[in-house]
Amino acid sequence: MLRMPDRRFAVGLAILVIMPYLAKAQAGLSLKDIIKKNLQASGGREKIAQIQNLSFKLGSSRYVTASDGRMKVLTGKDPVVTEGILAGGDKVRRNSFNNISELGGTQKAVYQTLAKLYAGVFSLEKFEKELQLQGMKSFGPEKLYQLSTKADGVTVDFYLRADDFLLKRMVFHGLTPEGDKYEVNYDYPPFEQAEGFLAPLSWFSSQVGTRGNLVELTDFKVNQPLDNDFFSKLDVNVGTVSASDGLLKGNILEFNTRPTGLSIVTNWTRKDIEQAGLKTNDRLSLTIGGVESEIVFYAAVNELPAQNVLAQGARILSPMPRGGETFVIQFIASDTTEITPRLKVLAPIEVRKK
Repeated sequence: MLRMPDRRFAVGLAILVIMPYLAKAQAGLSLKDIIKKNLQASGGREKIAQIQNLSFKLGSSRYVTASDGRMKVLTGKDPVVTEGILAGGDKVRRNSFNNISELGGTQKAVYQTLAKLYAGVFSLEKFEKELQLQGMKSFGPEKLYQLSTKADGVTVDFYLRADDFLLKRMVFHGLTPEGDKYEVNYDYPPFEQAEGFLAPLSWFSSQVGTRGNLVELTDFKVNQPLDNDFFSKLDVNVGTVSASDGLLKGNILEFNTRPTGLSIVTNWTRKDIEQAGLKTNDRLSLTIGGVESEIVFYAAVNELPAQNVLAQGARILSPMPRGGETFVIQFIASDTTEITPRLKVLAPIEVRKK
């Protein structure tokens, strides 16, 4: 009888011997076989067909997809919704701060593809009739099946693991409207259980020329009650704005207090600032909850005073420090004891040029 170490050695040797034959057998699978195994790994057609809608959160955005491939993305912190995106049919529409536009090019292709992927619970069910098998590709020691399709002129590659046939990687290839190379990679870890289905609960997203980021999936739900017009309405909830010469009225979208000061995110966009005719270094009277404060306006981040100057005490209205469509009020090393108790989301605010 083999001792335990000898038995383990024998099993390991057998696996090494069999692996090339398994790889060869797997490499001989047809496109139909691969898709069938992918669907089986995802729970099977019958189980996927039970889904009327699927929803989950990625950061501050909630994604909701219908079984027919329509998708709605709502971004913001409840009850505020700053952006809504609807993908369905041949159109992808966006409402950002009540400015509605239609997306095209690479943006349209990505949203259309994600809508179909999520509607199939991260399986290839919704792509079945349009995929082409490109063979097996090696990524280090790992071999993956590569299946490809096109979406609005963008090539989409799906890479499936050879052991469980679940999605390992998805890559978008295309050109930007300016003719530059566009490539976005989604790298998925092993799938985990979520509401009786297998899904990636996080993944790494990266775009050529930019830094990548880890995305975490939360609040996974299936078959939630939705209004009949949910996938046709494209409303946001950002309050209202009134802009006239030297005067801006609006609402608070978010606020944060910290030891070094207070920041208040407004619903004022660049268009509103221009309509009010505000210029850098204008002194403004800010009113929140009946409390007035004097603040200074800066039209661009690079026009702000140096950090060591701001740290000595400042009250300013400027663009969001890390980018964004709205402007933020910041109290830096300043007394805010009167203002803070009056702050709440969507509360009215006003600035008037002095």
